[in-house]
Amino acid sequence: LTQLRTQHIGLNAYLARTGAVSSPLCSTCQEPETVDHYLRSCRRFAQPRHELRRSLGKHPLTLKRALGNPKCRTALLQFVEATGRF
Repeated sequence: LTQLRTQHIGLNAYLARTGAVSSPLCSTCQEPETVDHYLRSCRRFAQPRHELRRSLGKHPLTLKRALGNPKCRTALLQFVEATGRF
């Protein structure tokens, strides 16, 4: 959770800045693979995201809410686990 909040996590946008990978782009969407992209728009994780949104109820999925609201923690961690990304 801390890595998602600080954006120091194994997503290509960060890894490219550190020199660990050559491209910051998501291999599926060809957009920068940022925390925002991972949580809110990557097509590869559409199904887990649907479950995340369903768990969060009628409120929109914003980074501030997903990463900052303690009530979202369980659903967010379930999303991360379901994606298998880390």
